[in-house]
Amino acid sequence: MFINTFKKNYFMQLVLLIITPIVLWLPSFINPPEMITTPRLDMPLYEGLFYAMKDLRFLDTLLAFIIIIAQAFAINSILTYYQLTKKTSFMPTFIYILLMSCDYRTMTLSSVLIANCFGILSLMFFLRCYNKNEGLDEIFITTLILAIGTLFYSPCILFILWIWFGLFNFKIYKWRSFLVSIFGFITPFIILCVYYYLADDIGVLETFFQKHFFIIPDYHFLNQPIQIVYMAYLAIITIPSFFMTFNYRNDQKLSVRKRTSTIILLFAISLLPFAFDIQKPTMSLIFAPSLAFLLTVFFFSIRRTIYANLFLSIFILLTITKILLNYKFI
Repeated sequence: MFINTFKKNYFMQLVLLIITPIVLWLPSFINPPEMITTPRLDMPLYEGLFYAMKDLRFLDTLLAFIIIIAQAFAINSILTYYQLTKKTSFMPTFIYILLMSCDYRTMTLSSVLIANCFGILSLMFFLRCYNKNEGLDEIFITTLILAIGTLFYSPCILFILWIWFGLFNFKIYKWRSFLVSIFGFITPFIILCVYYYLADDIGVLETFFQKHFFIIPDYHFLNQPIQIVYMAYLAIITIPSFFMTFNYRNDQKLSVRKRTSTIILLFAISLLPFAFDIQKPTMSLIFAPSLAFLLTVFFFSIRRTIYANLFLSIFILLTITKILLNYKFI
């Protein structure tokens, strides 16, 4: 069924990728949700976007739909370019769309959705660092892009850890590479400070950093049975996918192993921002780019196709159920 389609049938994959997002997003097109705001996590760039767009609900939903489709194909393009997945398969695209469409309330613009754009771009540039002596240009661009993403969604600051661990993974040990990563990351914040200084509002910086970076996560989030079931099932298939990806990695050539490890690191570090957003409907969006790859490996690695189809079908049904129940109670 689904698995064979994504392994062999290129035309039917395209059909599924056209029909699936339209069906999943149909409730939001009929009754667009309110634009998402998370005051302690939203940064200045998103706050400006929120106040400019919050009353244009249909446009917000339409833009979010277009952005998610573009992100899904961008992830697939990155993975196939570096031979991490088959060129004829759009399974990562399909999984990413499911992950990003799991809740009616998130079918609009959000700081996490915008931040994912910069996260995917940074992944594309960072994977180029492999087999380079220092990779200073790529490192600077990667950290600069991540920092811009942080100016939309504050927990993205934690992805600097992904860069540093990733440099060790690529065996880039020179101090200049780590120094450049710091310079790239602080550059947008320096520009922000200069802006506040020129606006004669430098006093706001202290409260700004206290508001956005000194946050204690709230773990009272399992207030809906469907949320409990969905997150539990996601954990059930994610944990084995993590180990299956390691096994998949060991059977590949060195360049694929290194880049696969980088994506595994990205997923592991993504769990840190996830902890800060765990009480919000957007909680699972931050690790969607890396998890799409891990789940692709999981579904393709199951030897019995019938079991792989069963796991994927349950995931699709839970996604649809979660959308409909959240739409019902809005």
